[in-house]
Amino acid sequence: MRSIELVLTPAADAAVRAVWDALIADDLPSLGRHVSASNAPHVTLTAGPDLAVPAGFDAPVPTELRVGGVLLFPAGTERSVLVRAVVVDQTLAAFHAAVHRAAPGGVDTALPGAWSPHLTLARRVRDVDLPRAVAALRRAPLPDVLEVGGVRFWDGDTKTVTPLG
Repeated sequence: MRSIELVLTPAADAAVRAVWDALIADDLPSLGRHVSASNAPHVTLTAGPDLAVPAGFDAPVPTELRVGGVLLFPAGTERSVLVRAVVVDQTLAAFHAAVHRAAPGGVDTALPGAWSPHLTLARRVRDVDLPRAVAALRRAPLPDVLEVGGVRFWDGDTKTVTPLG
């Protein structure tokens, strides 16, 4: 799979990693357990097996993201992906549409009108562990706004990252 993602500034990245660490401290699933140079907090704008690296975008990259509430996505029997929602404002919506114009072919759930932007905190959290996970999130609260540090293209086949701006 390939994707185009918003990444965060060092300070915003550190804030998300603090949440990952709080989950680890409680012996819960966390993206902080996945150690690789490419594992960074991000918001996926589009994803698909045939995406190409775009030449550019016809809308400005958002400078900040407003963090919304806690969401759960299904992840198998009695398990969930734990995320924080990202609020779609006019700037983010315009850039998201520009990404799809520049790099068509994304999966249906990433298309404008079907997209649920989010920051993933943990995958496959057992339902019985959700109260502890929520308590960990309260101990490591995210700021209301996170600054965007850039855009990247992730190629899951080659495990490479290409900065896009």
